[in-house]
Formats: sequence, C-alpha cells, structure tokens
Amino acid sequence: MFFPLIYWVVMPLFFAWLVVLWLKKSSPHVPTPEAAALFAERPIEPKWFRAARRDPGGSLRWLGDFEKQPEAVEAAYAGKEAAVAAGEKAAFLVFNDKAELLEQVDS
Repeated sequence: MFFPLIYWVVMPLFFAWLVVLWLKKSSPHVPTPEAAALFAERPIEPKWFRAARRDPGGSLRWLGDFEKQPEAVEAAYAGKEAAVAAGEKAAFLVFNDKAELLEQVDS
C-alpha cells in the first residue's frame, strides 16, 4: 500500500526536482542590457543586493546597495511610495550580485 504512493507520487516529483536543478545549473543567465550597464557602471560586492528604479523610458537608476535582501526590498517599497505620492509611474527592482531580478514592484 505504501509502495504505490512512492512509485506514483514521490519518484516523479523527485525526478522533476532534479531536472529543474539541472536546467538552472546548465542554462546561462544573461541580464538585460540596462541591468548589465548599471552593474558595469557601479560594481557590487559579492552576496549584496541592489535596488534600482526603472523609469517608463526603460532606463535604470541606482537606489542603493544593501547587505540583506529585506533592506533592498524596503528601499524599493519606499521608492514606490515616493513615486505614488509624486504621481509618477515607475518600476522598482531588487537584484542580487549576479544581476538576477529577485523582486519587482510597480507604482
């Protein structure tokens, strides 16, 4: 009775998890040109997080570098509140040190 549960539920999920890990490891990460330019202009320390603002034109502006992700997310939400108060449209992004987008907040 326990064997069919393992055979039909656990094993497919385990193999799917392995495939996802393999895909993440083998697929290259290519940041957007705007993010690459921002990271080339202002290098970031390893294991730090960056908050940035994307204006409607597509340009990225640096908001700050933070040691912990919650601090960067707080900076993004503070920027969103300031943009909403000013009546502006913008997206606020949080990146890790590899220029991977972790969170996006729109105003």
